Amino acid sequence: MEKVRDFSEDEFGHFLTNELSQLTDVTLVLLKGHLFTEFAINCYLESLSQTKKSNFFKENFTYATKLKMLVHFGNFENEGTLILEATRIINKLRNGIAHSLNVNEQLIQEFFANLDKALPPNNGNFRNEKLDIPLRLTSGIAIICGIIFGRYLEIRDGKN
Repeated sequence: MEKVRDFSEDEFGHFLTNELSQLTDVTLVLLKGHLFTEFAINCYLESLSQTKKSNFFKENFTYATKLKMLVHFGNFENEGTLILEATRIINKLRNGIAHSLNVNEQLIQEFFANLDKALPPNNGNFRNEKLDIPLRLTSGIAIICGIIFGRYLEIRDGKN
């Protein structure tokens, strides 16, 4: 995954779509999606760090702690708060799978509702109730990763 840090926004989007769209099981989409959101968060937090050689991939911070860092140090006001809440829900879903092997359907609906409030209308297949849940989750997770990774790219490429 190290080379993924150097991807452009389009390359990262294609990578995510390719990796997640192959999955048809909700559990696998959530587990892999959790990994990808954490990857994007790590990249973004490293770009914010004052330490040149910071490596959030090797630091011993929990996912929840990283989300708190985004709240305090990231640029996530207004709709961004809902994006972070949706990301927190992904963590809760992943924890449910890891600790009890259960997927909480209510949390999945909360995830979709948070994204729906955060994003402009007609943005994302996660809203299409005719699609199966794994595809809707894939769309939502890809959007979140794209937003966070996009902010990382702005800093990496000196546009911020």
